[in-house]
Amino acid sequence: MTTHHEIPATCHRAAHALAELSHLPTAARAAILDSIAASLDARRDDVLSTCAEETALTIDELTPEFARMTGTLRMFANLIREGSWVRAAIDTPSADHLGPNHDLRKLLVPLGPVAVFGSSNFPLAYGVCGGDTASALAAGCPVIVKEHPAHPRTGRLLAGIAQEAIGRAGFSAQLLGYVLNEDPKDHSTAEQLLRDFSIAAVGFTGSIPGGLAIERIARERDTPIPVFAEMGSNNIIVVTGRAATARTDDIAAQLAESLLQRFGQQCTSPGTILVELGDAGSRFTAALAERIRATPGRDMLAPWIKSAYERRIAEVSAAPGIRDLARGAAKPGQRGSFACLLELNVGYSETVAAFRTDVLRDEIFGPAAIIVRLPIDMIDELRPRGSLSYSIFGEPDDVALDWTWDAALATGTAFAGRIIFNGPPTGVRVATAMVHGGPFPATNRPETTAVGPLAIERWCRPICFQNAPDALLPPELRNANPLGIWRTANGQLSKSPVA
Repeated sequence: MTTHHEIPATCHRAAHALAELSHLPTAARAAILDSIAASLDARRDDVLSTCAEETALTIDELTPEFARMTGTLRMFANLIREGSWVRAAIDTPSADHLGPNHDLRKLLVPLGPVAVFGSSNFPLAYGVCGGDTASALAAGCPVIVKEHPAHPRTGRLLAGIAQEAIGRAGFSAQLLGYVLNEDPKDHSTAEQLLRDFSIAAVGFTGSIPGGLAIERIARERDTPIPVFAEMGSNNIIVVTGRAATARTDDIAAQLAESLLQRFGQQCTSPGTILVELGDAGSRFTAALAERIRATPGRDMLAPWIKSAYERRIAEVSAAPGIRDLARGAAKPGQRGSFACLLELNVGYSETVAAFRTDVLRDEIFGPAAIIVRLPIDMIDELRPRGSLSYSIFGEPDDVALDWTWDAALATGTAFAGRIIFNGPPTGVRVATAMVHGGPFPATNRPETTAVGPLAIERWCRPICFQNAPDALLPPELRNANPLGIWRTANGQLSKSPVA
């Protein structure tokens, strides 16, 4: 564990560890990830109980997250063991060429030590041993994790388990550093880590102000470095009139469950629910409000998260045209925060104008959502901010008969990283086709994803070898293809040797 004063030494050791990790055979790097996952499995009960004690998340909520953490480590181990992720490309001299007729070979190489700022809401899956750490180690980058003040005991436990596992696998524990930072008001530790010349990239999961501050510091360094920040997402849900007519109770139940998972403290929690005008939409709104009213209060992840949630509710409630639809049930003597359902209730043109203000378009981090009633063909006029997800609840008739379905889909394509049909935004599968990203402010880098195999490419850069002797090339680029990986050779995807 590293204190504020020891950050330069820790970063220096990580820079030296880069040579060890990036030059290891892929099987050895995969063994490191597998060793961490196995060691975490062996301490599963300790991790779950410690995390539950300091986060107000339950064991039942943390159990699938634990499986996601270890599963992601093993996914990246398998990815690099197979090897094709480096995007190897070979262009040999040919008669049909543009420019000089050189022999060119390209692949991805690691950037260098990565600073990871994990999240408050997923202390396992987006924490010390979460997706950013797993993908960076897999890419060949040492990692230095900055402690999250919301769960320092959990972070230290995870770091200790992982460092011991790396040592048992026969490698330097400096491949994974951990910087102490228990005080949520102390930003000097983060800034010192970000400004260290050894840090080559940053992974961040948190608020919009936090992500922008980190990006600014990284940009102002003598040598600017890339930041991959997942920040704030007001996830949009569209409910058409036909869907509300056919499935009012079912859709209301799905969205209430989605909103209340982890008490709304998820990056994919429903944010704004656009409901088509009409009697069916009114019935759906009433059904959702009824479920919110029946929800008891609950502690949030940390005191400052509770305060921020309540400030945002007050801010949105004071906006023109906003009215309370439902608040969670407060029982005598009960502490904690309460779920909230609000409605933007003005005329058509006023609705559009009001929603375009940042007060309503920004994320409310917690168990709250805003209902917006309007004709479905006005959805594209709202111009939501970038989000991680965009859900459309509709019926077959919407697709076959109503052009406005296309308008809703076009809006989602323009503003979100993932479009969901007839389902809530919560529940992010770890898979090759997953995109957990999106336009600003959901992320600052909409071209990538924080979940799935593609996340490894954030910590790499392409490098090209021109007219290099075969013996000096990385194995992935040699003529014989000794690793047997998929490569693009003269424009064709192939595992065959290159003549």
